[in-house]
Amino acid sequence: MTVRTSRRSAFTMVQLLIILAILLFLLGLLIPAVARVRDAAGRSQAMNNLKQIGLALHNFNDTYKRLPPAFDKFANYQIAASVHVFILPYVEQDNVFKQYQQNNEDASNLHIPVFVAPTDPSFKKDDKGIQNHAANLRVFADSGRKTKHNGDMPAPKAVEPGTAAIPATFPDGTSNTMWYATKYAFCGDGGSRYASPPNKTSASFFGQNYAQEQASPASAKATFQLQPSEKECLCTPLMAQSFDKTGLIIALADGSVRTLVATISSETWNRLLQPNDGFPLGDDF
Repeated sequence: MTVRTSRRSAFTMVQLLIILAILLFLLGLLIPAVARVRDAAGRSQAMNNLKQIGLALHNFNDTYKRLPPAFDKFANYQIAASVHVFILPYVEQDNVFKQYQQNNEDASNLHIPVFVAPTDPSFKKDDKGIQNHAANLRVFADSGRKTKHNGDMPAPKAVEPGTAAIPATFPDGTSNTMWYATKYAFCGDGGSRYASPPNKTSASFFGQNYAQEQASPASAKATFQLQPSEKECLCTPLMAQSFDKTGLIIALADGSVRTLVATISSETWNRLLQPNDGFPLGDDF
């Protein structure tokens, strides 16, 4: 009796190359899709963080009938601190705030989740005390509020008092004033730390200079830096910076959050920075 054996047909080299090409093609389609999802999630987290910060500032204003200073002593607290530090109790970080007021240096090196969006390209997990949501000096510093919208602020000092209050110091309207924007957590020897005073390269502020041109990666005269490289973001420590080319995520003083496109004019930007210039915003806002 003859026994028949079945033989499986093997893939030829050509078939294997075709399958490999198909897999590489599908992978090429998948990678950009994953990147888009990741970027969208990052923007969503940054926007949510800014909403929480905005709510914290409104709660602070409701409690004290004014906003915290850019960097100064306040009420019964004898240690000068930044606006970020003063809102710690309002973002569920009361213990950190108490440590800071006890002059505990460790407090300024802690990780505060609401101050950090990990999709910032400069973000390093090991960095402590960093943040990438910066405060507008023209709102929180009296010297900034007294500056014309089309002029540079004086060079910030280590202590910058601020007596802003909603609605008294927002005659232009809270919906027409930007008070927070994203900023790289790390830029060479600078970056942004939530406990740093405004005269440091690591200041958690922006808005010192008035803009003279639209957004770009490196220009110090631009509205904001559009996804700068680490080298480019060193041009000035007091500029807002976008994490991607979509635009800059900002928080308005009315509590809303939105993305500014890179083509916003310098004039509209300058008016948006200033809470009391008396000018309406441009049609490009």
